Amino acid sequence: MGILMVSIIIGLIIVVLAVQNAAIVPIQFFIWSMELPLVLIIFCAVFAGALLMFCLALWRDFKKRHKASQKKIKLTKDKDPIDITNESVEQKEESKVCEEENQAKEKQ
Repeated sequence: MGILMVSIIIGLIIVVLAVQNAAIVPIQFFIWSMELPLVLIIFCAVFAGALLMFCLALWRDFKKRHKASQKKIKLTKDKDPIDITNESVEQKEESKVCEEENQAKEKQ
């Protein structure tokens, strides 16, 4: 709610500034030269700044989503679930050998 109020106040300040500066001024951009109302120039500059900020925010959000999806893909590709037992590597190997021996005896 606070951000909305600050945005409205800044918007009103820009509108008052633009309306009070409605004089026609000469504009030169590289080889182009024209005369435009200052209010139009102010609004175009504000719009360009807002558009730039929107694009940067969109790019940052895209990077975050891409990074999160990459992490999700990496987690799903993990074939070994996290082992929460306290067995050592040797104990795990011994239990595998015992299981294989038991399976071999069952087949006979």
